Amino acid sequence: MYLLNRGANPPTPVEAIIEPVTVSDLKKLTRKDFHFTWKDFTETELWKLRIADSKDMLGAMSLIYYPLEYRIEINLIASRSDNFGPGKQYDRIAGCLIGWACRLAVKEYGYLACVSLKPKTRLVKHYQSKYGMLDGGQQLYLEGRPLYTLIQTYIDHEP
Repeated sequence: MYLLNRGANPPTPVEAIIEPVTVSDLKKLTRKDFHFTWKDFTETELWKLRIADSKDMLGAMSLIYYPLEYRIEINLIASRSDNFGPGKQYDRIAGCLIGWACRLAVKEYGYLACVSLKPKTRLVKHYQSKYGMLDGGQQLYLEGRPLYTLIQTYIDHEP
């Protein structure tokens, strides 16, 4: 999996890694850098994204499993504050994290896998157009072909 470094000319791919958040990582997941108090989410499964040759976290997400529904909910997802908006250095952070949640759902639930999230109102159209998410009322979701497409695009595809 890779991110696109927009700070390079031309933009260049850099290898990225997603791994579980450790106890020591929680100190680095500050409200200032990641917009939320991540210590409040330690009862969920926490994942971080970083560049392969760096320990700096660029993104994080919280997941909740709903086995009876064959679904994983992205409870919270965030890029570090210096990596969103038009001036961001790296592209593909959110896509890689969502793709990772999709990969975990397929591993857990097979072809019945579903991934959902409750976006802020202003992000609904963004998630639908950029990631192919479908409207499920209060949540957006991925299942079937769109879910597998996201895995292929963000996780399995090499630049």
